[in-house]
Amino acid sequence: MKLIKVLKLITYQAIVSLIFFNAQISFAENKIDWEGPYVGVGVQSLNGGMNGNYTDAGTIHSRDIDGESVQFQIGYNKDLTQYGINNYIAGIDLSYSDHDFLFNGVKGKRDCPNTVYACTSSVNYSWTAKTKLGLKYDNFLPNLFLGYTNDQITIRADAKNNTDFGGTTKTVEGILYGIGVDYYLNNKSFIGFSFYETQMNKEQFTVDNNLKVDTKLKYNTAKFTYNYRF
Repeated sequence: MKLIKVLKLITYQAIVSLIFFNAQISFAENKIDWEGPYVGVGVQSLNGGMNGNYTDAGTIHSRDIDGESVQFQIGYNKDLTQYGINNYIAGIDLSYSDHDFLFNGVKGKRDCPNTVYACTSSVNYSWTAKTKLGLKYDNFLPNLFLGYTNDQITIRADAKNNTDFGGTTKTVEGILYGIGVDYYLNNKSFIGFSFYETQMNKEQFTVDNNLKVDTKLKYNTAKFTYNYRF
C-alpha cells in the first residue's frame, strides 16, 4: 500500500508540474503527432479491499485483496487542434486483464468466522473501456481518464481439511478514474504510467451452506504500458 501511495504522489506531482510549465512554454513548436491507433501491453499492481460481510450476522468474510497482472489494450488518440482546441489529445482505450496470466492472480484470503473454513476472494479477469483527455508537452502527454469496467469475481468459503467447498463466480460492473503520463519514444511507440481507482457495484455471493456474502470491491492500480502505433 505504501508503494501505491508513493506512485500516486509522484504521478500527481508530474502532471501538476507539466500543467504549470504550460504558462512558460510555447506549444507552437510541438511537432509530435500523437494521433492514430495503437496496441499495447502492460503490467499492473492492484491493491484494495473486497469488503465482504456475511448477511446473516454481519461478520467479516473478506477484506484485503492484492496482486499483479498483465493487461492488453487497443486504443486511438485524436488531436483536437483541428477543432480549435490546441495542444489537447482525446482518446479511447479498450483493455483486457487476465489476472492469472504469468502472475499469481489478484486474491485475498483469511480465516472465516468459523475458523475451520478459509474465506477467499479473487478477481479473475477484467474488461475496461475508458476515455481520456491529455495535454501535449514536448514528449509527454499528461492525461486524465474515466471509464467503465467489468470484472469477474469469485467468493468462496472452503473447509481447510478439503472436505467441504462452496462459492460463487459472477461478473460485476463498476467505474474507474485516474491520472497518467504517456511518453513519446518515436513515431511508432510510446510508454505510459498511470494510477487509478476502481469502484465496483455492490453484489451478493453465495458460499458454503447457502450463506450469503455482500461485497463492494474497491481497489487502486498502478500500471506501466508499452504501446505500438500503426
